[in-house]
Amino acid sequence: MHPNNAEAIVGCRPNLLVDSIAASLRFYVQALGFHVGWRWSDAEGRFLAEDEPDQPGTAIVGQDAVQIILTQKPGEHTTWLHLDVHTADQVDELFQEWTDRGVRVAEPPVVRPWGNYEMRLHDPDGNTLRVSAPATGR
Repeated sequence: MHPNNAEAIVGCRPNLLVDSIAASLRFYVQALGFHVGWRWSDAEGRFLAEDEPDQPGTAIVGQDAVQIILTQKPGEHTTWLHLDVHTADQVDELFQEWTDRGVRVAEPPVVRPWGNYEMRLHDPDGNTLRVSAPATGR
């Protein structure tokens, strides 16, 4: 219990390590429909304006209540993120929207043994995104 019954932890923004901020922003924004919150240039030590080219550094993307921080860093990237949606129909809608945009979904929506209706895809750096909802009605 926290003082005044206030929540201490109110969210989580995973930080994915990526090879290229530019490639990752194209994937998350153009393919998945996320929005850019901000972009940071390590070289210049400042936030970039919308009309400035992408540079190595950090960016934040979001959709609905989810935000993901992307940080350009060389090396292997094998993080798994689980994105929850409310209904199995929403999983299907995202599957259709993203495949229409050319996203290659590694595993189309299916009912998993643990009761979730889930699909899996990979970003340009090999990070796995799992999108799921309760399998109600499936």
